[in-house]
Amino acid sequence: MESQSLAAANETAPNDGPAASEPPLSKNQQKKRLRWEKALAIKKRRKEQSRQVRIIKAQHDGRDLDKERELQRQNEQEGKGWERREEKWKQLMKDADVENAFRVCFDCSFEDHMTWKETNSLGLQLRYTYAMNRKSSCPVYIDVCSLKKGGDTRAHMEKVAGFPERWVGRAFSTHEACLEEVYGLRSEKDSGNNGNNNNKSTEGGNDEEGLQDSESKQKDSHCAEPSLSSDAKPKRHLVYLTGDSPNILTTLDNDTTYVIGGIVDRNRLKRAAIDRAESLNISTARLPLDEHLDFKGSTRILTCNHVFEILLKYRENGYKDWRAAILSVLPGRKEVQEKNGGAVVDEDEAESDGLDKSAGCKHVDTDAGNETS
Repeated sequence: MESQSLAAANETAPNDGPAASEPPLSKNQQKKRLRWEKALAIKKRRKEQSRQVRIIKAQHDGRDLDKERELQRQNEQEGKGWERREEKWKQLMKDADVENAFRVCFDCSFEDHMTWKETNSLGLQLRYTYAMNRKSSCPVYIDVCSLKKGGDTRAHMEKVAGFPERWVGRAFSTHEACLEEVYGLRSEKDSGNNGNNNNKSTEGGNDEEGLQDSESKQKDSHCAEPSLSSDAKPKRHLVYLTGDSPNILTTLDNDTTYVIGGIVDRNRLKRAAIDRAESLNISTARLPLDEHLDFKGSTRILTCNHVFEILLKYRENGYKDWRAAILSVLPGRKEVQEKNGGAVVDEDEAESDGLDKSAGCKHVDTDAGNETS
């Protein structure tokens, strides 16, 4: 039976044309193809079963599905659905007091050192970040710097409908300009002999004078000019999160913008994030991972979205309980143990765990929460 299936899988197009010159599939390739086709069939069958279950449940609840579909089409044509979602989002932002909360920035200036596959992973992580922030009861403003047009990371994200125009209205702004241009910073190279070392104590040394006027920011947040979204200006202080930092992040300051390095390098770019932070005279810190958990043999590399989610969970927890925030985010495969002797953590994989973890966003060295090498 299996031999017949393998023979059928090995059949290609007619013996004429380009397909005729292709070599026949090996036995292993045939088996892989059969497994792939079987998996697709199972997925399709389960999707149909799930749809039928929803229909039966709706009918049992006395719902008129045809009427609901017609109403949905009508709302889409009139834009009422969008209006309701917009009002709901504005109310959520108001209730969460986002204007007075900390801000998060992703620094994507490392793209030139990453492969196409790694930039794809970074794009996925940023998409997960956007989704988590939208679903959160306590969202924050997010800026993504150095997301240049024509770049691989941006190309991956542009596959999503509505990016970046609609994302701006959901507290997610993108900038082609680099971090130092967007926040008005000067690197050591640019500072020359102007006493830049005196600025190291300014928690990021970003000048509000370097910020662009906020009027046209929402429309042009993805343009080449260093612009910022009109509904949320960056805070005065900057802190670069990196696992290589000697400073432990004890709490989150609402007057601070936390920078997460957009790095997916599979451990190639050692100390990339902290070196960049030091070149810009930005303060650094790491998440208190080792202070609360024993990782035993597990790696301390976290993805960008995991670092962001830990910060978000900490905010949702009322700016307390780092341990709970970290444990709720770490993927189940990381068998960590609480420092006080608690039981081994074995939670279900986080929904964002579908990422290519091997790309472990360096800058999220679990040790520090957001680590780069």
